[in-house]
Amino acid sequence: MYSLVNLIIALIIGGAIGSLIGWYSALASRGDNKRKIILELESQLDQARQNKVDYEAEVTEHFARTADLLNKLTDDYRSVYTHLANGADQLCGDQISMSEPALSAPPHDATDKPQLVEVAQPLDYAPKKPDEQGQLSETFGLDKSDSSAA
Repeated sequence: MYSLVNLIIALIIGGAIGSLIGWYSALASRGDNKRKIILELESQLDQARQNKVDYEAEVTEHFARTADLLNKLTDDYRSVYTHLANGADQLCGDQISMSEPALSAPPHDATDKPQLVEVAQPLDYAPKKPDEQGQLSETFGLDKSDSSAA
């Protein structure tokens, strides 16, 4: 019995030591896992910020290039118009007059308002004149002389 008691005590002590080592390693790995997750999320956040900065830079570059191209297009249009005006003056003489003020920028005067045409909303019915039947009438489009003759 003496050796059986020693064996049981050794098993209890070994189980306690194994449980403590397992508990400590579980806590340590759990803490590392949280740290790994935090580091991974921080790296994803940094990557998202960098992507946003890159995208904003691309958008800015795109619109700057667009503005340059539109300015170039405007200058090209002016040069074509000037060329046509000079050609018309040389070839047609006094018959056609193309003025230079058309090349300049339009005046930005707030008092000059363009003449707008008054636009009415489209109707969902056919309007009728006071002396006519409407298109929704049962007799619209029927000739009474034909129906009485038949």
